[in-house]
Amino acid sequence: MKSKYTIALFFGLLISACTADFEEINKNPNNPATTEPVYVFNYVLKEGAGEFGIVTSYNYTYIQRWVMQTAAVWGNSTMPPYTLFDQYRIQLLWEHYYANVLLNCVVLEEMTAEDTLDVNRHQVARIWKVYNMHKVTDLWGDVPYSDAWRMLNEYSEEAFKPKYDRQEDIYTGMLNELKDAAAKMDPSKPFYSSDLLFNGKLNLWVKFANSLRLRLAMRSGNQAVINELITENNLISSEEESAIFTYIESQSWWNPYYETWLSSKESTPKISWLLKEKFDATDDPRLPIYAQPAEFDGVTYQGVPNLMDANKKENQAMGMGVFSTSYIGTTFVNNPQRKKPLLSYAEVCFIRAEAAQREWTGESAQTWYEEGVRASMSFYGVETANIDEFLSNGNPFNNTLEQIMEQKWIALFLDGWEAYNDYRRTGYPQLKKWDLTLEGIKILQANWVDVPREYVPGRLRYPENEMELNNTNYQQAVEQMGGDSYYQQVWWAEQFGTVNYGE
Repeated sequence: MKSKYTIALFFGLLISACTADFEEINKNPNNPATTEPVYVFNYVLKEGAGEFGIVTSYNYTYIQRWVMQTAAVWGNSTMPPYTLFDQYRIQLLWEHYYANVLLNCVVLEEMTAEDTLDVNRHQVARIWKVYNMHKVTDLWGDVPYSDAWRMLNEYSEEAFKPKYDRQEDIYTGMLNELKDAAAKMDPSKPFYSSDLLFNGKLNLWVKFANSLRLRLAMRSGNQAVINELITENNLISSEEESAIFTYIESQSWWNPYYETWLSSKESTPKISWLLKEKFDATDDPRLPIYAQPAEFDGVTYQGVPNLMDANKKENQAMGMGVFSTSYIGTTFVNNPQRKKPLLSYAEVCFIRAEAAQREWTGESAQTWYEEGVRASMSFYGVETANIDEFLSNGNPFNNTLEQIMEQKWIALFLDGWEAYNDYRRTGYPQLKKWDLTLEGIKILQANWVDVPREYVPGRLRYPENEMELNNTNYQQAVEQMGGDSYYQQVWWAEQFGTVNYGE
């Protein structure tokens, strides 16, 4: 087995593993002979959950703005209608997931595959691989999966040129793997004491696997799996059971928004105009949590309109500026140890509400909608009386998919990846922008208009390195996908009959 660890080390993958003890946080497994599974586990948990560096940056620089959770100081687009990832950033993101996280998850699987005492460590490695793999296929569509890690066991040129699996097959594989891994957990066997997600509670890892399976089943329209999971009722069922990653007060583990706030305040996201409008329309008590007052008077909350070109006069006409608009709330930027939801009880509630509203289950959509709102607001410390008022008068249930998805979009604040997935799948929330007629910087006419679905990117393009180094399989994937454009649908979006994107 050690030869496989050497392969991973050769590719620079096991680079900053840590232990639960603060003094050993940055311990590096430099010697393959002394590398232990716990170091690999701590590393992949940190990188996959914390989304440090480029992953968080790409989240707020692109994805959050695409679905209008946040905006940049001067508006979010210098390439209307949408600012797109360039190839350099696409390559870095692809490498982060495949090289830094997923390959190490597979290494961890193999390190724990033979000893029966490692059964829980092995199953959690499988669960965590799926958690990170679904992010990859949701961004690109058809990607390497079943063939992706052959190089760990096979020294051949073909092993380094993996085929691309169809997304439908990847989803089938992930759903099956989560079910199998959850079923094989054994509470009589040991686990890691350094588990920063669930503190070693195996029953919560099982609930996480089942709830992740629920997320994937909803995304792929798999009603049978949804009903199976609801019948078994072993899902995340309270705020205390949510998958929450807590950053550590060490600079290499800081909450990335805290670090951005300290080092480059103007790079910190602003709250979007659309989100501020939704809050105003329902008197949502989360506004002062999600946003800071504008600095020019310290009282007013003001969002930034998305899809306004920073190089044009619209910004001046609308009064957009550093001091006149609201940064995201202090909850997110003032605490290096912020708690970050990965898969929350609120999300589980909204999935169940959506399934009920679609009449896929026999549950009550209203019950789960209201429970989702309560869970989201409770997480941020909103008082029960204020939640009751919101549900009774601010935003009472109207039994529409749009309302459920808008509240889920709000609950997923700063999780641009999941909000983007839901938008592509359902078309909600309806994105909007200002259409202005100006005379100089004087507004003659202002219309708040819908953003056409075809404006919103449907996926990321493949990295150019794949064209050069894995061309045969890349070309097959392009044929399977029907091209390699930002404006294409991934498979699960097609399942829900969403818009046909044009080139």
